[in-house]
Amino acid sequence: MTAAHDLRRHRVVRDGVGLHAVSRGEGPAVLLIHGFPQHGWMWRRTMADLAAAGFRAVAIDQRGMGGSDIPAGGYGKAELARDAAAVLDALEIERAAVVGYDHGGGTALALALTEPERVTRLGVLEYAPPGFGYEAGLTAAPDNVNWQLAFFTHPDVAVTFIAGKERELLSWYFQHWSVDPDAVPMADFEVYVRALQRPGALRGGFMQFAAVFEDMDWFKARAAETRLSMPCLGIGGAGAAGAWPEMALRALADDVRGVVIDGAGHWLAEERPDALSETLLEFLAPDRG
Repeated sequence: MTAAHDLRRHRVVRDGVGLHAVSRGEGPAVLLIHGFPQHGWMWRRTMADLAAAGFRAVAIDQRGMGGSDIPAGGYGKAELARDAAAVLDALEIERAAVVGYDHGGGTALALALTEPERVTRLGVLEYAPPGFGYEAGLTAAPDNVNWQLAFFTHPDVAVTFIAGKERELLSWYFQHWSVDPDAVPMADFEVYVRALQRPGALRGGFMQFAAVFEDMDWFKARAAETRLSMPCLGIGGAGAAGAWPEMALRALADDVRGVVIDGAGHWLAEERPDALSETLLEFLAPDRG
């Protein structure tokens, strides 16, 4: 991700599940949460930019992905939020800005809804939670380009057809819903392939999709009780979610702004890393004092 002397690696165990995280820099903390099919590696450029600007960037590997353990269950967003909180506890971080991408946006939202006093700012990238927009991707329709969302809700079936073809899956994934189909360099592509080829990792990733119905009930119930008051930012790629994350956040929070990044599809950190860092730094500037 970056030079070894700049990067600190962390191993946190929560309820018997080992969680891998990396951190870089000093200053106000920013927790970065990846989505599928990536892991914490996706934030390598963002972490460098945040650290250079005076932040302490922390990127976690969610359970089932990257260097974290792959338990059989516990993939609902509320449980993943407890994993994220455990990493913050282990690093002695009381409060942090939290930025989540794709399914990591759901984890970030769940953390903000359960521990709002701990989240100074919330960024949600290319995601709307179940019950507030995500479920539209589960519906068969001529214009639905995300049919895989429904397929992956049956992880054991999906693994049966895809196991051994992780490279082909990722090749399709990174060209799907992108503006620049070559945005992921080959060296980084191989990092993602190796991570997904770990025994059990394919199913671990799909389990985040399988939790969608559990997540839908949880988000609806929690949103009925809690409205977010911290500053929130929804970011979408012009060639993918667009203003969708912002619109979803407006149903859940009071202080919301939105940014659509031109020249990017779904893969914001890969297609437009500089624009993403610039957007995040502008949003996080007040936390830096």
